[in-house]
Amino acid sequence: MITTDALPATRWRAPEDVRIVLDVPPAGVLVGADAEMAPVVLPAIGPHPTRLGVLGDQRIAALLAYRLLGVGCLLTVTTGEPSRWRRLLAAAGSRAVVGAAASGWPPETDEPHLLVSDLPEPPDPALGDRPQCTVVHVAATVPESSEFWRSIDGAVIAGQGHGTRLGALLGRPDAAALDTLAPGQLGVLDRHRVVAVTPILADVERDMLLAR
Repeated sequence: MITTDALPATRWRAPEDVRIVLDVPPAGVLVGADAEMAPVVLPAIGPHPTRLGVLGDQRIAALLAYRLLGVGCLLTVTTGEPSRWRRLLAAAGSRAVVGAAASGWPPETDEPHLLVSDLPEPPDPALGDRPQCTVVHVAATVPESSEFWRSIDGAVIAGQGHGTRLGALLGRPDAAALDTLAPGQLGVLDRHRVVAVTPILADVERDMLLAR
């Protein structure tokens, strides 16, 4: 599990304060910095649909969603436990909806759309198959028979022991390097690399992650 009390922080405004609060590179959403302090991003909103996985800690999905709210996404959360997402939903305000299923998603609007799900059954990999749609699924362990997870464009790992299993699912033996993350690190896997990352949190993000 990620430890947040000792991580470096920078100040970004909350998403309700201004429409665009964070410069996100064209490749995706910022996760943190690597050992050389270079920014590490995951693919996200773009001309093709994006599918992401989060392993080991639901709060990391909340962090990614919060940052994507800051670049104009509309958020849908599908969950059996809405209280787990209360701080994120409060920050999103009218730009978020929550429910037990993803029926009707994405809505027919021009804005970019983000769906975050912590349901036991991963989303259909065809869901949101259009530009500017990103789907994130949160799981405690690797869903080894999931077609959605087989098709992911990237993943964030919190905690040890997930890398080898994820690598087996994706045909990525290099993911085994993420089995032994140091305290406070996250593992990031995309179609080209695996890397250990130190997240850099704004104060408002730190508060959101620590809240129960």
